Amino acid sequence: MSSIASHSLHVAVELTGFGHHPAAEGAPGNLPLIGADYWVDLTEGDTLLDLTAFPVNVIRIRATDLRDAQAQRAQIRAAIAEDGRDPDSVAVLVDLEILIAPEARAARKELAQLDSALNVPRIPASLHYVGTPSGLGSLIADIRAADVADGVTLLPLSLPRTLEHLVGETIPWLQSRGLVTPATAVDEVLGRFGLPQRQRTLAS
Repeated sequence: MSSIASHSLHVAVELTGFGHHPAAEGAPGNLPLIGADYWVDLTEGDTLLDLTAFPVNVIRIRATDLRDAQAQRAQIRAAIAEDGRDPDSVAVLVDLEILIAPEARAARKELAQLDSALNVPRIPASLHYVGTPSGLGSLIADIRAADVADGVTLLPLSLPRTLEHLVGETIPWLQSRGLVTPATAVDEVLGRFGLPQRQRTLAS
């Protein structure tokens, strides 16, 4: 039986519309996703994660904070073991809303502009991060190291800039530290916005 959870860090992304923020469609510079909503694992592991696989090899969760995510993962692993399966055969990924920019101030400003277009305050759907690509990489690494989750499903609040920073900087940051191996999907996601593939360089 292949082991997923104990050896791999998975970074998936869910793309939808102009982004997961409800005001993203009207934001300047945003582009829409071409085609249907799209979930894909951007990292390689011993087993290809598939939301439709049977038996299940990936479970997505939403959490109010890191402790909540850690508790949910522990409960899921216990239930899998009770069912007679190896808990390491299933990856538990926590949803993480993100908005990233080269400078944290710019990311916070963009989020404030998006929020200002709403009539009521926006409540994050799960964990969230607003800051730099390397800061996001550090958070993802900490989530795995502390057994909070086996990885993340990233929910970009705006597109495609956040996605470009994720592909061009966050994934290479994690790769340079030996934490992930990028999957071929990394080269495909920008095409969902009509953008060309580009060379990725390791983050310094």
